[in-house]
Amino acid sequence: MDTELVTLQLPVSLYDQLQEFAAEERIEPVEVISHLVSAAYQHRGWLRDLIALREQIRQDGGLQVGQTKEAVIERLRQTRREIFEAMRDL
Repeated sequence: MDTELVTLQLPVSLYDQLQEFAAEERIEPVEVISHLVSAAYQHRGWLRDLIALREQIRQDGGLQVGQTKEAVIERLRQTRREIFEAMRDL
């Protein structure tokens, strides 16, 4: 298996931390870097999903924070009616 390699220059202190962490986890330093990159991609995906969820909530009228209890209940009932009507039409 031919794997292309890249030389990476790190500050000595960072390299020492990487070596120490890898030794504690009993893995190779390159595996630590690989896990960190994977975690960063996963984190970015979660942030993207969170932004999309916030936008959807905003488009749907927000969370109705600050309204009276009765107004929130009425809004929930209206939403439930809309869902039931949409399901009935399927």
